[in-house]
Amino acid sequence: MAALEGVNFVRIFFYLNSNISPEVKASLVALAYATARDKFLAPKAILIRSGLHNTTTRMGKHVIDPQGWHGTFAFKTEGQLEREYHVASHGYTNGKQEYTLTKATHTPEKADGIKRGGPKSRKVVWPDEESLEEYTDSPIGYSHIAGQR
Repeated sequence: MAALEGVNFVRIFFYLNSNISPEVKASLVALAYATARDKFLAPKAILIRSGLHNTTTRMGKHVIDPQGWHGTFAFKTEGQLEREYHVASHGYTNGKQEYTLTKATHTPEKADGIKRGGPKSRKVVWPDEESLEEYTDSPIGYSHIAGQR
């Protein structure tokens, strides 16, 4: 994979009407970016899909995630923006009030239109921007130096 260098400007989104406080949003933004960097991604867009939770979906049922508390995120690189694909990831922490990344898991890329909440759901993972709220509390730019994480 090519080294990432320079400044990367990132658009951050939450689902519309997410009811997450501004303080928690700021913490989730930092956790999401740390999660993306675990995969050496320089995302152009991040969708913060949830606050911290300790459940996951297995075979269509919500169950306790044996790996613990995490945020659920979706990331797009520049090429994925154009193709309408994303990588879904979990950024794991040490607890319900902790926002420091301890480990991350990532899926292979998926189409934005994949259903969330099961095959009967009308909701898609990455909807059109009208269904999203852009995080604009502060401009976000991250710098990358070759060989650094």
